[in-house]
Amino acid sequence: MVFEGLAQALPLFVTPDDPALTARVRLDHYLRLVEAELHLAINDGVSAADCAAHARARVPFWSDATIADHLTDCGTDPLLRSYLWSYPAGIAWFVSLAEAPGTVATEVLHAAYRDPLTPRDLAARWPAGPDIGGGGNAVRLRKPALS
Repeated sequence: MVFEGLAQALPLFVTPDDPALTARVRLDHYLRLVEAELHLAINDGVSAADCAAHARARVPFWSDATIADHLTDCGTDPLLRSYLWSYPAGIAWFVSLAEAPGTVATEVLHAAYRDPLTPRDLAARWPAGPDIGGGGNAVRLRKPALS
């Protein structure tokens, strides 16, 4: 989670004034959040059809194959589910860190490059930061708008 999140959000720390790069990271962050919604929903027993409809509404440019692959990956193998969770959990935390006031971002990044950090280590270095991986609440999927 630490390495994945840091790698995904690093451009926000290195070149925060590059609008194209920042937009790319923000889009990736959004897509990871949608994947997290699907991850939580499918593992909470929401039907694949409802999850697919939600994905189509949130990311209309994803193909049916992309949606199906994601739902299969996050709903089948427990090890893969855990690994896939690191992407949205990591990027969400580090994007928030990039927006943190003061020197906390610099302090956390220096610590992350000095020693391996766990999610607990990150939370201890930034107690005011968001919960890593979210608050653990169930996701309520939106019903797609009828045309």
